[in-house]
Amino acid sequence: MKVEADLVVVNANIITMDPEKPRATALAVKSFKIITVGDADDVMDLVPHAYRVMDLGGKTIVPGFVDGHTHLTSTGIRSHNADLTKTNSQQEVIEMLQAYAESNPNRDWIIGWGYDESTWKTKRYLNAKDLDKVSKEKPVVAIRIDGHLMSTNTLGIKKIGVNLKHEGVERDKTGEPIGVFKDVEGMSTKIHGTPEEIQDGVKAGTRIASSLGITTAVDNVAIGYLRHIREVERQNMLTARIVVNIPLEQLNHLLKLGITTGMGTPLTRIGGLKIFTDGSIGAATAAVSKPFKGSKGNLGILLIEKKEYLKIIRKAITGGIQTVTHAIGDRAIEMVLSAFEELKDDVKAIVRGQRHRIEHAEMISEEQIRRAVSLGITLSMQPNFVSKWQLEGGLYDQRFDSERVDMMNAFRTALDNGAHLAFGSDGMPLGPLYGIWAATTHPNPKVRLTVEEALRCYTRESAYASFIERTVGIIREGARADFAVLSNDILSTPPQRIKDIEIEMTILGGETVYTPKRL
Repeated sequence: MKVEADLVVVNANIITMDPEKPRATALAVKSFKIITVGDADDVMDLVPHAYRVMDLGGKTIVPGFVDGHTHLTSTGIRSHNADLTKTNSQQEVIEMLQAYAESNPNRDWIIGWGYDESTWKTKRYLNAKDLDKVSKEKPVVAIRIDGHLMSTNTLGIKKIGVNLKHEGVERDKTGEPIGVFKDVEGMSTKIHGTPEEIQDGVKAGTRIASSLGITTAVDNVAIGYLRHIREVERQNMLTARIVVNIPLEQLNHLLKLGITTGMGTPLTRIGGLKIFTDGSIGAATAAVSKPFKGSKGNLGILLIEKKEYLKIIRKAITGGIQTVTHAIGDRAIEMVLSAFEELKDDVKAIVRGQRHRIEHAEMISEEQIRRAVSLGITLSMQPNFVSKWQLEGGLYDQRFDSERVDMMNAFRTALDNGAHLAFGSDGMPLGPLYGIWAATTHPNPKVRLTVEEALRCYTRESAYASFIERTVGIIREGARADFAVLSNDILSTPPQRIKDIEIEMTILGGETVYTPKRL
């Protein structure tokens, strides 16, 4: 018997994100790709000789989500650390880390991740005095949810191995470090883990992604992580495709080897060059034009000067490397845009085709959006931020006046001005359905999108941002057979309930990589 299809799906509600054929009820897969999209009649001849047939009973299929900005490997590694994301006070963090230390006596470091003091009654960062209560014999680290601030105990201050004269090291009145580090270079290198722990993190991270319907993730990795991702791929253990953004420190290596954006395999490919221009709003280190509320004169930190940034982007552009620039504050965004605008005409002529990106762009103005569009720069933004921090009384209100908060995360304005808008999670938290819910229910009309627009930003637009829109983020003939089965039709579900939709199956290249139950 000749197998004509590896998989045939029938009786489904398929949202294709293909404008030429937006809806279908059946599809067929062969050799990891979709070979047919249509109705039952289009696949009926394939059913008798198919390797596998699924009748979904009317369940909804969407293209596999593309998380356009995350830290998937780090998320996997952190899954083995203490999870501090749901803590409500300094004391809860201390107790959780104490319990973690007791359960993991062989670990050299006691590490927790994800605390968010902006949700606590006492809105201050953890410090060495707090974490000394966990242990004085081992270094203790608690990482803020945005990854831009790290708290340590007294021993951790000594063991962390960074320049204690850095401006991001907070001090007491006598000038001594208090165990709070903001965007200090190298502050997390001590806790990356062994090669085995990193590879376990890759596996755990892609499993988490699969459980959320993510089939492609743009992973902003630390130096050296790429080799471990490739090793996990070699072991056939990846359950999601990974686009790897390479740290700035490795630019010259990329250029010498002739490595360009897009190189790789169907499962692992080179993305862009990750550049940091400022910090975060949570750590009050985003480069802003007006001081943070309650912090006289604090305009954040510009991590790179414009002259140096110009040199970097020129080298990347001429080397065929996409740039992926972290810029949150309006001052940082202005520096990035003006640098691109100052490029010579011969260099500027090739910029648009390289799809350079601004990551986060939380404080981008409408005027800046228009300039980004004219330059061909893609905006990579995080809808989950608005539900965590942009609602009344949230982190943004704690840092800025209401007028500035109202202008932030302007998704609606971006699309209305013709921007390519990619959605990602930044791992805070992972979960496209949560992000789509946040983008479609926000009270601010400058933020709010329709469900179909938000779904497009988490599929086709994120794929576009990584040059893979022809093969992922869409269900059509010739595309990768990546899709997710939802418990409800996302387009007919009231937006307020979208975050409660469940992922019932995730398919990668026609193979099931996640299912909580048999359908």
